[in-house]
Amino acid sequence: MTSSSGAPRSASPFALLQELFALPATDARECMTAAASSVARWLACEKIDVFLFDERRTSLVAIGTSQTPLGALQKSLGLDAMPLAQGGRSVQVFRTGQPHADGHVERDTDELRGIVRELGVRSQVLQPLVVAGVRRGVFSVVSQQPERFDAEEVELVGLVASWMSALVHRAELSERLRVEERERARRMAADDIISVLAHDVWNHLNPLSARLQVLQLKLQREEKIQPTDVDGALLAAQRLARLTQDLLDTARLEHGLFEVELMPVDLSGLVAEVAHLCETAVTPVHVQIPPRITAICDGNRLRQALENVVLNAVRHSAPGGAVSIGVSSDLDAGTVSLRVTDSGPGIKPELLPHLFERFVAEGPARGLGLGLYLAHRIALAHGGALQVQSKLGAGAEFSFVLPLAGPAGDA
Repeated sequence: MTSSSGAPRSASPFALLQELFALPATDARECMTAAASSVARWLACEKIDVFLFDERRTSLVAIGTSQTPLGALQKSLGLDAMPLAQGGRSVQVFRTGQPHADGHVERDTDELRGIVRELGVRSQVLQPLVVAGVRRGVFSVVSQQPERFDAEEVELVGLVASWMSALVHRAELSERLRVEERERARRMAADDIISVLAHDVWNHLNPLSARLQVLQLKLQREEKIQPTDVDGALLAAQRLARLTQDLLDTARLEHGLFEVELMPVDLSGLVAEVAHLCETAVTPVHVQIPPRITAICDGNRLRQALENVVLNAVRHSAPGGAVSIGVSSDLDAGTVSLRVTDSGPGIKPELLPHLFERFVAEGPARGLGLGLYLAHRIALAHGGALQVQSKLGAGAEFSFVLPLAGPAGDA
């Protein structure tokens, strides 16, 4: 079969329709652009458009245009959107639902002048697009040659327009399903986060409430209050404050408001304090630290990061196991390393690449999954890094590597 221009067809009309329906159901624009380009190649014409009505703009807007020179010119001139108030043959076909074919567009006084003068269109075939029983737009086939399309081709364009309508419907359904799936996943994630957050808050509030009740009972009985009575309540309050701080810092990081305040800090003393705070009766925290190592950093932020890593190590260590913290410096490299090693089961290989992302956690006692994320970002804010090494059954080691002189440019 040959076209009216004499060029041989490379495939039958049925092969073209099969090619169209084989297109992946991506979003409507990608699908329609690919379909328009396929039809333009098959018809050997200069431009194909799939116009859909946009209620917000009260215009016919090309959601798919063949990737041809004339298609590119149309976009550059802004002629890929046609307001209904502007009129023209495409608008007329959309309003009436009646197809239109013309081999001498330059003689048509009802056609838009930009179509004739700027694009040089001389022949066109316009078909209404009816999607799921509703007239939604126009399928446009144009050429810069007069009387380019014969009766057989005009009839074929009508058939292709019907298939284009089906393609639009399929692409929009696929996009709607993807949107609904994303929304469902977002709701599930939000529900999960709220559930875990409520559980974490309760875990901190419950012992705090119990300690306060003990204090209240002793006051009512006029019994002497011991420092240990207050220590437990204070510890629970500090853990709740840490959870709140993690949530606030996550928001600050996402909005670019996270800052560090640099000053000389005794890292040896800081590590000893964190170890004492984080160890438990069943999981001690051993330290191997030199007498004093001073680094330029934000002491509060670094303490927050180290606490998150050590508490994570304590939580995952086996009963009766221990956590160790080692500190060493490399004066030639100008860095200091803080290594936290646990006696837990190790980290699953598939989890390792995502360990420092938000809301990534595992295990029956998992929390929000913000601790390691924040520790990693705090290390980066200091011009350093937080790395992890782990083998299943052999525990894990987290290593902070920080510049002794602070972030570059701030020393």
